[in-house]
Amino acid sequence: MNIFFRIIGLLTGLLSLGLAGCYYDNNQELHPELLINDGVCDTTVTIRYSLDVAPIMNGSCGANNSCHNAGSSSGINLATYAGVSTIAQNGVLWSAITWDGNASFMPQGSSAKINDCYQAKIRKWIDAGAPEN
Repeated sequence: MNIFFRIIGLLTGLLSLGLAGCYYDNNQELHPELLINDGVCDTTVTIRYSLDVAPIMNGSCGANNSCHNAGSSSGINLATYAGVSTIAQNGVLWSAITWDGNASFMPQGSSAKINDCYQAKIRKWIDAGAPEN
């Protein structure tokens, strides 16, 4: 009977490992911006904080979780315009998302920067003076 439980345990373990290894990168899951406007990144329009920048912060910078909200230990609150504007105007935001070495690389623990479209939108917003629009 003991061998039966060992075999069941071994099979369960192998099945668990096999299922955990069956992850297929889905480009649309890795880059949800591709679902919007047929994947076209339009930076010819006015980039607005409320429509363009805030959703990037919420989705990529942890403002919706514990990374960069009012209660986070990072001390940087990206859930508000004031918090985003402050680090945008002092250069920390741009350094963090472009990984230029002048700030911690963000998103932290990621193997990749936020995508080029998001970077272009944030750059245009910063260049416009980081308005609250």
